[in-house]
Amino acid sequence: MAKEKFEQFQVIRRKNDDEWTGTFNYFGRAKGQMMIIWTLFDFGRPCTQKEICCDWYENKQTINSAAKKLIEEGIIDIAPSPENFREKLLVLTEKGNFLAMRTVRKMLEAEKNAFNNLSEEEQNELIRISEKHHSFLKKEFDKIKGENK
Repeated sequence: MAKEKFEQFQVIRRKNDDEWTGTFNYFGRAKGQMMIIWTLFDFGRPCTQKEICCDWYENKQTINSAAKKLIEEGIIDIAPSPENFREKLLVLTEKGNFLAMRTVRKMLEAEKNAFNNLSEEEQNELIRISEKHHSFLKKEFDKIKGENK
């Protein structure tokens, strides 16, 4: 019975991932590119690649490769950080803002609408269970990392 429930959970998780990836692809963008556009739009300010990696729990190489492509296309630009001359900030260009309004804004709205279709009680329960699941998952993955040192 537990195996069956876990398999159901995995199917739902993959379906959600497929929705995200499918929508990114619909907009003609790779996941890493959309992560950058999304973060810059959502934060409403220039960001470092490190901030984007932390926000999405993504590796540097994925974000760096995606940033290079977006720079080539004129969707983002690089600006020096006023606080740290070694840091470079990614910033949406006018073209990038236009793209973000056509893509990210709509996806954020859709995600909020899907969440708001749940009752307040269901929303609270989803948050509570998701946090609890994440805590257990982190502990289990930390065990694996500890075993492989």
